[in-house]
Amino acid sequence: MADLSLVDVGLRWFEDIVATTTKWFATLITDGLEQFQNDIFGTPLPEGSGVERVLGVPAAGDEPWHSIYEAVVAGEVMVFALLILFLSVQGRHFVRVFNVSSAYEARQTKHSAWLGAVLVVAWYWVGVLTLYFVEGLTIGLLPDANELGLALLQILPTAVDNPILTLIMAALGGLAMVVLKALLFIREVLLYVYLYGMPFGIAFAFGNLPILSRVAKRLCLQFIPLAALPIPAAVLLRGYELLFVGDLSLTLSTSFVQYFVVVSMPVLVLYVIWKTFSYASPLTVRVLGTTTKAAATLGAVAGAGHIAGPYAATTAARWGPRAGVAQAATQRAFGGTGGGDAGETNHDNVSDEGGENGDVPEYRRHENDP
Repeated sequence: MADLSLVDVGLRWFEDIVATTTKWFATLITDGLEQFQNDIFGTPLPEGSGVERVLGVPAAGDEPWHSIYEAVVAGEVMVFALLILFLSVQGRHFVRVFNVSSAYEARQTKHSAWLGAVLVVAWYWVGVLTLYFVEGLTIGLLPDANELGLALLQILPTAVDNPILTLIMAALGGLAMVVLKALLFIREVLLYVYLYGMPFGIAFAFGNLPILSRVAKRLCLQFIPLAALPIPAAVLLRGYELLFVGDLSLTLSTSFVQYFVVVSMPVLVLYVIWKTFSYASPLTVRVLGTTTKAAATLGAVAGAGHIAGPYAATTAARWGPRAGVAQAATQRAFGGTGGGDAGETNHDNVSDEGGENGDVPEYRRHENDP
């Protein structure tokens, strides 16, 4: 039996780990393509067909549409929204007593209040009609997702020449497929929330209160990109169907190009949906961006403090990672210790006066030393 060194054992373990991890991510891609259906990009609507689907009353078993209809149409949501609108208008008139607003703003508040009341009463039918229009447009633009998924499965090779490159591409495609399904699920949940709570937002938006109206109007307008989320993805998938499905499909020569084409589909669809989702829910995108920036800043602070001292770490924490890297590079290049205060230089504390050890006396002010 041949002796195996620790290097050979470690190399085999590393190869097995890379192969197993690649297989996991590749399974996410293949499962996602096999289950790639038009229902993933669908828009929730009540049961039924035609005009009855929009204007009719949802059946008792059609949840949550029946509960939304009972609450929004002549239910507690409509009553509370009209009450909020009335109180907002009265609050605006109360401010008019103290000569804070003009007569023109008072008349504008009255007119917008009537428009807001009409929208509160008719919101359910307006929202369902919007979703019905988006669903019809998506069906017209979206190709046969099942056929497209099977065509991409036939293109997908087992691996490319480089195992590490295969792992990276498989990870990108698998994670993109998972995040794509998660975003579409979050969209469906948010659509139900908007359909239920939009009358409150309309009441605040048309009440013309100074701060609340602007915030409520921005939240209400985010319903439009949220509803239209699958339309850009449908256009992108239509292009993939034109290029890679049918007799006029492109010929892919190498395994790398084949793998790249298959992986690029979920990545690009995720990018398009994420950009549209950033308009619908900018707070979520802002939180993720802030978290990433904070992690980068903490890493820069730790690295600058270790390399160039606390002054560079302070610079990185205050002005960002780039400033910290520049400060660290300057101190390393010109021999700074990085341990002094922010106003000190290499010639600070130079004086002929000194104590027993030649140090500067504590009472001496040294900010003007040469």
